[in-house]
Amino acid sequence: MRNLCASRASVSLICREIGINRQQFDRYLTGASLPSAHNLRRIARYFALSEQQLLSGQLDDTVGAPGLEAPSSFAAALQPEPGELAALRHYLGFYFYYFLTPSWPGQVQCGLLQLYERDHRVLTRYIGRVQDPDYGRITRSRFHGHAVLRGDRIFILEHARGPVDGFGQTILYAAHRHQANYLTGMASGIGWHPHRGPFASRVILRRLRVNLTLREALTACGLFRINGSNLDPIVRNFFSTSETMFMTG
Repeated sequence: MRNLCASRASVSLICREIGINRQQFDRYLTGASLPSAHNLRRIARYFALSEQQLLSGQLDDTVGAPGLEAPSSFAAALQPEPGELAALRHYLGFYFYYFLTPSWPGQVQCGLLQLYERDHRVLTRYIGRVQDPDYGRITRSRFHGHAVLRGDRIFILEHARGPVDGFGQTILYAAHRHQANYLTGMASGIGWHPHRGPFASRVILRRLRVNLTLREALTACGLFRINGSNLDPIVRNFFSTSETMFMTG
């Protein structure tokens, strides 16, 4: 446990995030007492270990990477940094996710993005729902991802399963703690219509109102003209500026 604690910012931070009294935790570190079954389970989950591993002291190179078993440099980069989880909790919730779609030029696509916490990580879930303006078909897309905070940027790495697997990335500016209703940044991914070409677009996220149900939110997703009056004014101005960036390849 002392080796595990040495990889974190401080023992006090570990105690706060686990929810254990610091004096009691010090007794575990010195061997003066053993954790109760309840506390043992909480400590093991915090360090992404089984209770047997924690008691045996036989640790491998993957320890400290919650939910990640591969000791690759990429897996290591996804390990949470000290204080990261506490900072990311400020952004948990649902957002409308707006970007310029390569499938229908001149249109802004809106989907629904959720940031949620699980096993000491912040994960993401994206749901897209679009009605093809040419044929009227409803198409849906789903991405699952992992969010990390590095400096003042939030990185979201996503994966979608389908006939052909795909990956995407979103980089967001971290907002001031009192100004998280809108987040802006850049996104890159693979378009699906009319062909699977790579693209990049500026993105803006708008936090959902607390009184809006998920069913209502999904119904509000879809395609909007860049200058359409039914598009949120802040979102419309964001994409109407001369700095708007959209690339395909």
